[in-house]
Amino acid sequence: MQARLVTSVVSAGFAAAFGVAARLRRGRPLHPTGLVFNATLSLHGTPRSRGAAFLDESMVLRGVARLSRSIGLPSPSPDILGLAVRWQQPAAGTTGAEVIAELLLATTGHTVLGRRLLRPATRWAPGMYGSLFPYAADSGRVLLGAFTRRPWVLPADLDGLARAVEERPLLFNLVVASPFGSWERFGVLELTGPAQQDAAAPMRFNPIRHPIPGLRPAGWLQQVREPAYTAAQRTPHRVSAMPMLGRKHETLPGR
Repeated sequence: MQARLVTSVVSAGFAAAFGVAARLRRGRPLHPTGLVFNATLSLHGTPRSRGAAFLDESMVLRGVARLSRSIGLPSPSPDILGLAVRWQQPAAGTTGAEVIAELLLATTGHTVLGRRLLRPATRWAPGMYGSLFPYAADSGRVLLGAFTRRPWVLPADLDGLARAVEERPLLFNLVVASPFGSWERFGVLELTGPAQQDAAAPMRFNPIRHPIPGLRPAGWLQQVREPAYTAAQRTPHRVSAMPMLGRKHETLPGR
């Protein structure tokens, strides 16, 4: 009872804070500007079963990904960098029905302690992007992450990112680990251009409403995220005077 009360109070506090921030920032409290790319997830599974198709089975999934700066400070200022991915995959326990799934990652460390801490960065690559919060699979709790795969140095500015991905795909190794275990690779994420801005109609992500089949957001911190997302996304977005790159991005249905 006391735990539920604390969770409720914290949820209300987060929701209020994000709602105020959304109004002050004209619709998006964090990650106000970013670039959207086509995304392909080529999964091959981990050496041992984790109890979730996303981690255990071979499949190719297609969707979109957004790279962004959290606070929106101009480059080369350090910032928390975000990698948000949305795709469609078969629902757990069904044959044919598909659901939208989303994963939000941000720059963190890779060690047991570092993977639980956000880490400001000055470059998109090389870098480590982690889920920060755990997921529950049949085998237990896990953390998800993505390591940039190519050994290139890519400063964290949007113009440079657009040019770089126009020339060649940006690749990430998709990894999973238990809270105190080592990282294991289970697939590759490939981002391809042309880059598209979403300043006029920002993409909205909510991994609590669109979880990965077989991976349940776990822990009380995961529970307080959903009210914060809802409060922030309730504020209408006001278009800023920012030039668009290419045509307007078309999102997957159900956004």
